[in-house]
Amino acid sequence: GFDIKAQTIEGKNAEEWIKDKTIDFCRSYVATDRLFEEYGLSLESHEKDEIKNAVASAWDEENIYAQYIYGFDTIGEYYESLGVGRSSYEKIQTHFYKQTAVFNHIYGEGGSLEVPAAEIDASIVNDYSLVLYFIVDPQYGKAQDYVDMLNNGTSFSEVMQAYDKAEAVAEIEAAMKKAEEAGQEYTGTLPEDVEVAAPDIESIKSVLKSDETYPSESFVKDVFAMSAGENKLITVSEDTTGADGTTSTAVSYYVVQKLDISADEAIMDEYSAVALQNLKGEEFEATLSTKGAAFALTENNAAIKRYTIDALEK
Repeated sequence: GFDIKAQTIEGKNAEEWIKDKTIDFCRSYVATDRLFEEYGLSLESHEKDEIKNAVASAWDEENIYAQYIYGFDTIGEYYESLGVGRSSYEKIQTHFYKQTAVFNHIYGEGGSLEVPAAEIDASIVNDYSLVLYFIVDPQYGKAQDYVDMLNNGTSFSEVMQAYDKAEAVAEIEAAMKKAEEAGQEYTGTLPEDVEVAAPDIESIKSVLKSDETYPSESFVKDVFAMSAGENKLITVSEDTTGADGTTSTAVSYYVVQKLDISADEAIMDEYSAVALQNLKGEEFEATLSTKGAAFALTENNAAIKRYTIDALEK
């Protein structure tokens, strides 16, 4: 029941806004191509392969989402129903890679406006936190006890292993009690035979962005207030209102250890491209916009009429 055409966006009616944005994108598309040529850039063979794979995936692989939502076997078939061909899709995919190449040529290492590594690193440290955490169900232990173990020098992996074992033992004891109450013989694993492997630290590391809302806004805020190396119990309360209008409160208990993200070379390398985009993305868009604004424009009225909101909604 949502009427797109009835909306106002940035002071314009939706149809006008969408048309203007489309023209802006076209100008940016051409500006990217021109800069790519001016700088003498080329795509790497692996990038070309990634483009081909993306196109093949869209056109040649059955897609459950497309089948369920749109009634087409592949995403490509859905695009074609809107008048978007395989070659056009490939050009758009290529455009994104070219735009990244131009961006890196300007702001990356050796670029005319190269951003110093120290500035990129500072941005990562400011915008992201690296943590280890797990949630504690009160029936399997007191959350603060696990924080105390961390503060007493036990490794996070061993602490999490201890909690996982406590959970497993408690479930077995509950099953034994249930069998006893039913007058049945319990034949499962005994509590003393429970073995739980310690988790691999690399597999449970989590990187949180300062504006994230998962697991909750308050959790992320508390994490960013922590110091590297600090262990903390973070309690999150969330109110939910049922269909009958009654409100209930769910409390979650998190055992958290904050790590020094700057000391993790792999993660710093992984997030450097994102951080650079965060630092210079808007400036780069302005560069493309300025270059694109100088191009003469001829509108294809037939195409504009063909791809109206009404036509795309059918």
